[in-house]
Amino acid sequence: MPSDGAHETLEVVHRIPGRLRVRVPAAGDAEGLSEAVAALPGVTSAAWSPLTRRLLVLYDRDRADEAAIVAAIADHAQLDVSAPAEPSTNGHRPTLAGTVTSLFSAVDARVTGATGGAVTLSVLVPAVLTLWAAREILSGRAAPLRWSSALWYAHSLFRDYALPRRES
Repeated sequence: MPSDGAHETLEVVHRIPGRLRVRVPAAGDAEGLSEAVAALPGVTSAAWSPLTRRLLVLYDRDRADEAAIVAAIADHAQLDVSAPAEPSTNGHRPTLAGTVTSLFSAVDARVTGATGGAVTLSVLVPAVLTLWAAREILSGRAAPLRWSSALWYAHSLFRDYALPRRES
């Protein structure tokens, strides 16, 4: 069932490398969607929420193509794909989240380009936070929450975005 309007198109709500959230309108066929998407090459998991009608897809960036995943979701749900707004808009004005996302995407692109693809923000930020926490510890200025919070935050960023996911 092809879509007739903006309310009947598949919408990519949020995306970061390795993670994709897609909204499937009520007109879309969601029966067996998460199982079909989870079976795609490189997809590690797909979780469907009937309450919000959103599908969360986790995938291996080296083995899966985001565009192919979105196309497979649209094909299964028998919907068109809406064109993503850059940045997210609120009418004709950019939203704060869209602006911040665009800003950090631009910074990430510059860092990646300057390092020849060797370093991205997902590696640089946790590394800087880890070095800062180590400096605080070694200088004896470590307060109970300040350095430990930064260290745990750096660890979680590195774990979630820099390390390859293990297959189950």
